[in-house]
Amino acid sequence: MKVVTKKPSKKIIIDGYRQFCFNWWRTLLTVLLFPIIIFWSKKYVRDFFNFTQTYQRTGMMTMNSKNFDFNSFEAYNQDLIAKELKQLNFCFNTIEETQMQTITILNQQQESISALYLQYPHSQKWVIGLHGWTENKYLALRQVYYFYQQGYNVLTFDSIAHGLSAGKYSGIGYLNVQNLSAVIAWLINNFTLNAIGLIGNSMGAACLTKYLLDQGYQNPLVKWAISDCGFSNLLVQFRYVMEYRYQRCWWLISFGLRKKFKQELGFNLRHFNLLKHPKRLKNLPMLIFHGTNDDFVPYFMSKEFYLQKITSEPLGQSQLVSLLNLGHVEAISKGHKSYLAAIKTFLAQQERK
Repeated sequence: MKVVTKKPSKKIIIDGYRQFCFNWWRTLLTVLLFPIIIFWSKKYVRDFFNFTQTYQRTGMMTMNSKNFDFNSFEAYNQDLIAKELKQLNFCFNTIEETQMQTITILNQQQESISALYLQYPHSQKWVIGLHGWTENKYLALRQVYYFYQQGYNVLTFDSIAHGLSAGKYSGIGYLNVQNLSAVIAWLINNFTLNAIGLIGNSMGAACLTKYLLDQGYQNPLVKWAISDCGFSNLLVQFRYVMEYRYQRCWWLISFGLRKKFKQELGFNLRHFNLLKHPKRLKNLPMLIFHGTNDDFVPYFMSKEFYLQKITSEPLGQSQLVSLLNLGHVEAISKGHKSYLAAIKTFLAQQERK
């Protein structure tokens, strides 16, 4: 199937959320063109589902002219070099890498979760890092490095069907909520804790927010969260990607999308909507990063979520950091100074509480 890489306009990226929702004329045209829509959607939905499940889990990879195991510290180190974080010394050293513990945690279905953790001496504070769609627990280490330097214990883990964790299909964060819950339960059962912070990018950001909305808001140990380029509605995100991946109007090619994912993954895409129940997070501070040139998970995703969240919380509790002209998950690299400054300020505010 032909895939075209034409980019959306800046206007769509910034403020295009409702372009990917049904209105009266899209509904009318869907009825009038239904036979054509059915015909096109069959092949496009099938191809798109396969696309969402196409990413590296194991084996060798090449970066910076070097070959190495994808599930290794070398993957982490080569990624740091590519993002120019190594030059900034924004990375764990060799001794810290050797001190990291690799463990297997079981979720409620007794399926394995592969995780890494590193303890800071005498600390009872933890930060959990959640990786993106094409990443793993090693690549998530760059997100938790700063917190270790500030005296936090840190943990990262492979999402469902990523890296060395169990699972056949990725639910793009939805299915991984149960794994995040299991990881937090494991920490509580094995360590003395007084605070947990969550940080994630892209799929990981959406996953942690879903966890907070479903159950995390009731856990007094979860104190704050940081989201980097997360989506706020998976169905809208899929429609957006389909339109620009295939260069056809999303409503012409996505009929049956929810049914396909329900059949294969067992959940309704409509249920991965982070704009519902914002009041549940009224007492949980969030720092939200998003690049205004992000054409993969568009900026409007974080914008819509932030506007919903602040309607029911104290002024200034959460913050949206809009990174001008940066793309997907580029805050930590190309926007490093702004990224780090915002985290320092946010963390200081939480530590004073």
